[in-house]
Amino acid sequence: MSDNKAVKSPDDEYKKKLNRIKSKICYYKKKPQCGGVENDKERKEIIEKLETYRSILKLSEAKIKEFNRINKLIGRDEFNKDEFLNSIQI
Repeated sequence: MSDNKAVKSPDDEYKKKLNRIKSKICYYKKKPQCGGVENDKERKEIIEKLETYRSILKLSEAKIKEFNRINKLIGRDEFNKDEFLNSIQI
């Protein structure tokens, strides 16, 4: 067995964070499949913040890929995605 299997990929961690945000949005939008809650003004604000956060994460992922592509072309190290993901708290 390879040791690489035991180490979680940064992409897996990124997808887990996005899925966690998606689940929270589903919950706050009171969707029955998520065991939703009452939809009031406070919940709408939370939903808006979560959706903004999700958009930022997705944009960040695109920027990281572009940054790594450019760094590869000029021979620099890739962006440390693990450090980036660990700095994000949900």
